[in-house]
Parts: sequence; C-alpha cells; structure tokens
Amino acid sequence: MTDRDHELHLQFRKESDEMLFSSMEMSEHLKRKIRQEAAAEKAGRKWKLAKSWKVAAVGLAAAVSIVVAIPLLGTPSAPAPVDSTTENVSPSQTQTNGGITGSDLTKLTTLSLGSVEEAKASFGEGLLLPSFVPNGYTLTEMAAVGMPGQPVRDIIVTYASGEHTVTFSVSRMASVYPAELFTKTKVGDVDGFVFEQPGMTELFWTMENVHFGVTGPISGDVAMKMALSATL
Repeated sequence: MTDRDHELHLQFRKESDEMLFSSMEMSEHLKRKIRQEAAAEKAGRKWKLAKSWKVAAVGLAAAVSIVVAIPLLGTPSAPAPVDSTTENVSPSQTQTNGGITGSDLTKLTTLSLGSVEEAKASFGEGLLLPSFVPNGYTLTEMAAVGMPGQPVRDIIVTYASGEHTVTFSVSRMASVYPAELFTKTKVGDVDGFVFEQPGMTELFWTMENVHFGVTGPISGDVAMKMALSATL
C-alpha cells in the first residue's frame, strides 16, 4: 500500500467514525431527562430502603415484646421429678418460695413413686388423683417433693404422649401465677382459675387447703374433665 493509499484509508475511517457517533450524540434535553430519571430512581431506592428499615424496626419491636411477654405467660414452675436433692442455693438468699427461704430450699428432696398407693401414703389425707386421662396420654412418672422428716409437700404426676406432657400437681402450698391473666371458673363446687390459649391450658383450684393444678397442651374442656375426675 502506498502512502497515498494509507492516507485515504485513514481519512475514510475518520469520516466513518464521525458519521457513526454523530448519530449517537444526545441533545441537552435528552441528557437532562436521563439525569432526572436517574435521580428519581435513586430517590425511590432510598425510600424503599427507609420503608424496609421501618418495617424491620416494627418487627424487632414486636419480637422484643413477645420475648418480654413469654416469661409472664409461662406455666407455673413445678419441682422436677428427679431423684436428687436441690443444690446450689445460697444460704444467704433472701427470696422466699411460699414461706420457704433459700437456705431451706437446699433441703428439699424429690423422690420417685412407684404407685398411686405409695403417693397416697406419702402425702396423707387430702390427696386426690384424676381418674380421667387425656386421650393418647399415659401415666409415666409420679414424684413426691418435701423436706426430710416432714410430710410430703408436693405430688407431681406426669402424663406423656410423644413429646407432649400433661402435669397434675397436688401441693400444700398455694400455686403462684399472674392472676390478671386467669379467668375465674368453677371446678365442681369450688372456685378455680383457668388460663387457656392455643396449645396450652393451666387450671388451678383449692380444696380443703390442698392446692391442685393441671398444666399441659390440652384444651380447657379436657383440663376441666381431668380436674373433675379428681374431685369425685
């Protein structure tokens, strides 16, 4: 290729490029419109982000409320049926549990029972046990809780169905629960208090200074039927 041909080739390429890109040049109006649309899209993303943050904040607040409410709605604690002596309670503890101080709690013992007759012999007069058992549940454990050398304070009867358990408790101590969450009811001729929610019911009543309770993932009607079977 001669120098002349080379110069003509370069000139042709330059003119072709100018023609191609001149058709792609944007007017000031088009550029301004694109900038406005980009700004609007950016603002929209910021609004969506702020909205998402507010929704997340509301969800977090609701979760905190649930976490705070759960201990209040929890079932009243009952001594676990374990063959051991309660430990790790400081003698200087000032909190009480129905009149029993922290130092006395260290002496509480739990004893597994082998039969209804043994439970009645351990607790003495006033012990009533249910004759009705919720459908699908079977008696799995009975335990007595008390101080050495003294009458048994609690009888805890546990019924199980798979991973679910229903507890029937008998105690010489009054049950402790948030009364404002419970509704007054009648267990036979005596006053009772019930708290029922989906998947969980708590029912408490007192007869002749003995305190009874039914707690578990059963309906209020089933809990009442169980309670009435122990009052007959």
